Amino acid sequence: MRQKSLAAGRLMTVGALMLFLGGCAWFNTSTSSGTGSTAQPAATTAAVTPTFYDFQDIPIPSELSLVTKESTVFQGGAVKGGMLTFKGRVEPSSVVNFFMVAMARENWKHRGDIRYRKSVLLFEKPDRFCIISIRESSYYTYVELYVVPTATGTRSGAMESAPDGQRADGSSIKSRNLP
Repeated sequence: MRQKSLAAGRLMTVGALMLFLGGCAWFNTSTSSGTGSTAQPAATTAAVTPTFYDFQDIPIPSELSLVTKESTVFQGGAVKGGMLTFKGRVEPSSVVNFFMVAMARENWKHRGDIRYRKSVLLFEKPDRFCIISIRESSYYTYVELYVVPTATGTRSGAMESAPDGQRADGSSIKSRNLP
């Protein structure tokens, strides 16, 4: 008799757990717009309207929000670069799919990637690189976006320097070794 009650208790626990997990999955099927699922295929993800932040040719999924305390952008003349950090409750694979489609649409050339545990995507334009790092934590997916000028992207002369540290714009660059 005792074994039957233990088995019934275990069955009820497993049933309740399945209902709970199934209920969470049911509530998680809509995106912020209220339609579709969070794990969207590439074609559906591409239809989502992206957001643009400091870089007008780098689209960001609208489900991600900017983390300003972990972001830095610099601009010197025509050269603009930096690092932007975003977070949101999205599947990392859907973020990877979004960037693969959306960056191609903005004329970025895909140059390589690392996938799965942590994904890193590398894109290039004639004047700069864009490196996108995507990682999942317990509650959020974090996206770090790095934009750096290429050697050809600094031809404006503002960033080039002579061997003596004197730059074309008249300023000088001083460097020192830190202890």
